[in-house]
Amino acid sequence: MQPWQDPEVGKTKKKWEKFAEEHLAGDYLARDKAHEFSRERWEKCAEFGALSMAMPEEYGGQGLPLRYTVAAYEGLAHVCADTGFLFGLNSQVFGVQMPLLISGSEELKKEYLPKMCAGKLIGTLGFTEEGAGSDVFHVETRADKTDGGFVVNGKKTFVTNSPDADYTLLFAKTDNNKNAFDFTCFWVPLEGKGVRKGKAFDKASLRTVGFGEQIFEDCFVPDDHVLGGVGRGLNVLQEAVGWERGLLLAHCLGAMERVNDQSIKRANERMQFGKPLAKNQQLSSRIAEAVNNHRIGRTYVYDLAARLDEVGNASRILSECCGAKLFVTDAYVQQMLDATQLWGARGVLNDWSIQQDTRDALSSKIWAGSSETLRNTIAKQAGLKA
Repeated sequence: MQPWQDPEVGKTKKKWEKFAEEHLAGDYLARDKAHEFSRERWEKCAEFGALSMAMPEEYGGQGLPLRYTVAAYEGLAHVCADTGFLFGLNSQVFGVQMPLLISGSEELKKEYLPKMCAGKLIGTLGFTEEGAGSDVFHVETRADKTDGGFVVNGKKTFVTNSPDADYTLLFAKTDNNKNAFDFTCFWVPLEGKGVRKGKAFDKASLRTVGFGEQIFEDCFVPDDHVLGGVGRGLNVLQEAVGWERGLLLAHCLGAMERVNDQSIKRANERMQFGKPLAKNQQLSSRIAEAVNNHRIGRTYVYDLAARLDEVGNASRILSECCGAKLFVTDAYVQQMLDATQLWGARGVLNDWSIQQDTRDALSSKIWAGSSETLRNTIAKQAGLKA
């Protein structure tokens, strides 16, 4: 039996589908158009367990196997088309809470994880800069040692959740540029002295989650807010992006299933040339491909969740995490492009949901590492010497 065939996992997915129907209803197209982020909805989802399922009980979590978190986000996205908002929630779980759980001190975990699980505190992953994204070794933000901590100067950009966040996992150089591998991860409040939020970006996709800049000017960070040790930031980053690459895919699976449902209904009902579109072999083949890819993607992601439960460390199975993201996001984007063809003119109208799903899908090949970067990582992990 595949992990996603577990009856308890199925019950979890249905529970979250019902939650989405009852609490995430509304005009998601209007929310998308307005770039509306809702802290109220965030806290409602947290209250139901969206941010706590994968966390240990001692830190405010439920201590459940990872497949239940995957099922929850898959169920949410199957019913709720507000994928930007769901991406923001899921990004906090795996891009912020998980690396804090793995690399943070006991004091930091006890202080901040329960607040994030409860939805009272939003965190971000502050790594990307204008010259450092996939090229992780060109971070320019600096943290200079001083009595009791570090003084940080620099700017982060394209940070998910940033406009609405309270804290950030901040990555900065700590070695006077002597070693490209030597940067450090800090846990930094975004409302403190020496830090401010820059502009929020006007995105074409995932519009209901904020995306912005973080600026640090002589920002003091105490020694006890270092994660993983000074100079060990690369390890923390690999954990963060590894978890994101593997398990942020849950909401993609839900969106794929939802659009499959819509497309099958459309193909059965829409008449052209005196017969339903479903009778057109070209279109039926595309739907069959989408259904099959969704099934393969589910197997891939749920199997990966089981592997991560087993090893507890994404950096140990980084190639598998990359492979899951590469397959699912390629299939996700192709399915949405095919759905646009099936829906014809309605596929590009702003008052129909297909155009939003297509825009949201396109960004999946960029977040947590571009598809090109993933291929490079998989090749290197397989033994290819560049």
